[in-house]
Amino acid sequence: MEKPLLQQIKELEKEVESLRDENESLWFILEEFEKSNLTNAEYKQRFDEAFKKARFNSMMAVRKVTEA
Repeated sequence: MEKPLLQQIKELEKEVESLRDENESLWFILEEFEKSNLTNAEYKQRFDEAFKKARFNSMMAVRKVTEA
């Protein structure tokens, strides 16, 4: 038995909205990926600073439990 036309339209509208949301998310991800490209000088500088800070913090962390 076939669904009523109005019900089909509502289901298709939900599907279209879902696809629009997914499309917007993918464009957002692509834009963020482009911004995060290491050839982008601004991003490379930020990345280098964050990496240096993370490396410094990891060197300062206590790795073994020892007696004082």
